[in-house]
Formats: sequence, structure tokens, C-alpha cells
Amino acid sequence: MNQIEFGEDQLNDLGSIAQKLFQDTTDPRSRAYKRILVRPTISWGKIAGCVALFWLAVILSFAVLLQCGVGVVLSLAGAAAVAIVLLLLCAKRMLICLVRIYQRYAPDSIRNKCRFEPSCSQYMILSLQKYGLWRGLKKGIGRLRRCNPDGGGYDMP
Repeated sequence: MNQIEFGEDQLNDLGSIAQKLFQDTTDPRSRAYKRILVRPTISWGKIAGCVALFWLAVILSFAVLLQCGVGVVLSLAGAAAVAIVLLLLCAKRMLICLVRIYQRYAPDSIRNKCRFEPSCSQYMILSLQKYGLWRGLKKGIGRLRRCNPDGGGYDMP
């Protein structure tokens, strides 16, 4: 909130005093605040390569188990187990990638509604990087729950 000085003669014009107090362009809680939106670049080739490697590993594990004479049902179960392990190992990177895709393609009207600095999407990325998958996801979801047009301010993970 801004600090302003005013005299007794200005007490009749409380509207202009309130506007000076609450329309701060540097405070994220103010409706006049305009965030400088960062649009990250998305490497679709890298994403496609990771998806292809994931499916290659799953299919290869199925084929190897099938060649070992394990049977179709157990080979499918083994391939499913490999898929689950790979998904858990890459979940943090996948979530960060999804948030960056949101940051890239979400309209400005939606992204500028956040009253926090850093924005909720950037907070999610920072908390995932700092705390890991489970704790970072919990902190990011908690931040999304707190985000509303009336609150806000500076909040780092």
C-alpha cells in the first residue's frame, strides 16, 4: 500500500485519496498492477522424443518378457510396471512441462488475474524444483487455492 500525505482541505475528496492509496502499479494486490508475462519457448521435438522413448521402453520390455517365455499376461503386467516406474521418475518434469505449456498459450486475460508475485504458475514450477514432486505439488495446489482477486502479495516457495 502506498503512503501519501494530504491536508485537511483534501478530506472531502476521499475517493481520490483512496485511489492514490490502493492503485499502486508496483503492488501485485492492486488492480492496477500489470504483470510482465513471460512466454517460455516449447521444444515440441524434445517432448515428442521423450514420449517416443517412453513408449519404446514399454514396448521393448513387453517384447523382452515375451521372448523369455513369461507369457502374454505376465509380459503385459511387466510392461505396465515399467510404464508406472517411468511415469513416476519423470512426473516432476512432465508437470513442469505442462505448466510451461499453460504459460505459453494461456491468454493474457487469464494470466493477469493472479494477484501474487511470482504468479501461481511460476510458483508451481519453483516449488516443484525446490521441494520435489509430492511436497512441491502440495505447495503449488495450496497456492492455487489461496489465489483470488482480493488477496495476493509477494510469496516465494
